[in-house]
Amino acid sequence: MATSASRYGATAEAVDFVSGAEQVRLRVNAFVADATKQLIRDILPPGSVDSSKAVVLANALYFKGAWSHPFDVFTAPFHIPGGTPVGVPAMTTGRSQYIALYPGFRALKLPYKNDVLRQTDAFYMLILLPDSGTLSLADLYDKTVSTPELIRKHTPVKEVPVGRFMVPKFKFTFEFEASSDMQKLGVTRAFKGGDFSGMVGSKDGHGHERLSISRVYHKAAIEVDEQGTVAAAATVILMDGSAFEKREPPHLVDFVADRPFLFAVVEEKTGAVLFLGHVVNPLAS
Repeated sequence: MATSASRYGATAEAVDFVSGAEQVRLRVNAFVADATKQLIRDILPPGSVDSSKAVVLANALYFKGAWSHPFDVFTAPFHIPGGTPVGVPAMTTGRSQYIALYPGFRALKLPYKNDVLRQTDAFYMLILLPDSGTLSLADLYDKTVSTPELIRKHTPVKEVPVGRFMVPKFKFTFEFEASSDMQKLGVTRAFKGGDFSGMVGSKDGHGHERLSISRVYHKAAIEVDEQGTVAAAATVILMDGSAFEKREPPHLVDFVADRPFLFAVVEEKTGAVLFLGHVVNPLAS
């Protein structure tokens, strides 16, 4: 446990699930709220922790980054599926941007300043915008999730002069209980028939309780504006006893995200994706 604490910032606590289940739930919620600077609260709903629980694993992530160059703001139309266009606060600029065109979509890389992050790692936001009528947002999302290298291979590498430029500001919080979706994707043994008892003690076959996952709660929040991005995510696990061919962009490149798009916050060196989501309506929260 000393290694976990010193190298990974992980700590372990002994708790009483029998007489203090509610106190355990409040303790986990307080840990997540503190780790995410209050962006994520109450990740475990009332009644989610009871005497049947043996282990709670909680993980939280907080990110704050300012753009390398802040944007101007104006009101622009955004086309919501099945509805009339709505006016949304949007970011714009005349400065050259990292943009690349691919069959069916275009990509925009928005770097963050390192000095604001106070660390050597470089991060950026990648926005993937499907072309109207050629590639659906759902198809692009499926390709991104099923092909981990897609984001790295489709991150623009050079700046180009921009023509029209618009990216809406957006802010939302999303939460769900993921155990059923994980099982539909094939992760079944961890929930039924799995055994994580080695995490809490020696496994000698003499009466040790088998541990399996019962619930997985996830919650994420993000706010993107002309200055930068603030984002947080947390996951709490409860345990019971085809590559695209790149084309060169034209001299002036438009990037007008006036329709649903995909976004990711990515670590430059490793390509690790911290956040991944999509925006259908920038006015929704």
